Amino acid sequence: MIGYFLIGLLLAGLLLMLLNWWANAQVKSAKNSLMWMIVAVCAALAFILLATGKALLAAVPALFAVFRMFGPMLASRLLSGINLGRFGAGSAQGRGGGHHENLSRQEALEVLGLEEGASEKEISEAYRRLMAQVHPDKGGSDWMAAKLNAARRTLLD
Repeated sequence: MIGYFLIGLLLAGLLLMLLNWWANAQVKSAKNSLMWMIVAVCAALAFILLATGKALLAAVPALFAVFRMFGPMLASRLLSGINLGRFGAGSAQGRGGGHHENLSRQEALEVLGLEEGASEKEISEAYRRLMAQVHPDKGGSDWMAAKLNAARRTLLD
């Protein structure tokens, strides 16, 4: 009985340490750690199910863990040849071209949601508003942040 109590105290202490780290972690680091924790739990569940003779059921968490680890990379490779339109992953600009990306003036206006003749102030305000929504540090997309940067450069340079 005391053994279970000590294991419980140990687990509670580990949980408190984890929560303390989580509260002070950067968003990107926290997201990455959460993904690896999910993968570890799925792998442990698959191992337990496999050990108890439920091999077919063990495939479900194992496949989920594999998908979480390699799914985005596989999806990116599969979609690399497909043009998904204006913001598509298949276009040369859609693969995160960063500062090498060249947008036409019309494309830049569309990205920022502006009309022709927008002032520098309107361009800057639209950029700031949209960047606040899609910035990678706030869980947004690196690709969309790069697209907004390219649009602002095209319109202001």
